This record gives sequence, C-alpha cells and structure tokens, in this order.
Amino acid sequence: MKTLRIENGAHEKLTSLVGELTAQSGRMQTYADAIMELLESSVVLPKDLLNKVSEVVEKKKSFGYTTREDFIRDAVRRRLDEIHKDFEYVPIPKEDYEALKEALEETEAPYRSVTDYFKKHIDEMLDKYEEWKRQEEKS
Repeated sequence: MKTLRIENGAHEKLTSLVGELTAQSGRMQTYADAIMELLESSVVLPKDLLNKVSEVVEKKKSFGYTTREDFIRDAVRRRLDEIHKDFEYVPIPKEDYEALKEALEETEAPYRSVTDYFKKHIDEMLDKYEEWKRQEEKS
C-alpha cells in the first residue's frame, strides 16, 4: 500500500465521489475505488481545446453551462443523438441562418421557421424527383 498526500479541495471532491459511488453501488467504497473510477472514466483532451471550452463557458453564460464538464457532457450527448438518429446535419453559417430567419419574418413568408422553409423546399424537390422518375419509367 502507498500513501498519497492530497490537498483539501481534492480530499473534499474524493469524499463526495466516494459517497456517490457508495450510493450507486449499494456497498461501501474507498478513496482507492474513487481514484480508480476517475482513472477509468477520464478522457484527456488537448489543452487548447479545453481552453476554448472554458472560454465559451465563461463568455457565453446565456448558454447555461456552469462548468467545462457540463459543456462537454452536453456536447457528447448531442453528438450521440446525431449519430443514433435518422437525421443529417448540414452546417449553415450562423450569419446566413440569422439573415434568412429575419427575411422570413419581415416579408411574412408562409414559413413558420427556417426549419419549415428548408423542409418545404426539400419536400418540393423530392416530389419533383418522384415525378421525373415516373416520366423516365414511361420513356
């Protein structure tokens, strides 16, 4: 067995984690269990990426993230949702998206939202394509 010196803040966090692990497993846990859990569930990210995340958390409080961990958990959840759902995400520059949104609102176009605008145009094109395929089959 080895002795490990830790500072008070780390001690408090480990004690909290031991409590969480005990509650989850229904059996007593130790600091060693908590440290192993941390090591096994940790992901190492490049410092520059962590700095960007920290910057977003600090400067964009309106997004609702209070810690880097909150942001990263949400990012991972969203990505898993994208992968496991039957959707394709198409990047649109935010400036273009906002301009289209404003144009639809100000011109009172018959679309409820930018999403509605895209969906209706996709549906129209797919209908035209189906008609084109029927015409091709007749030829």
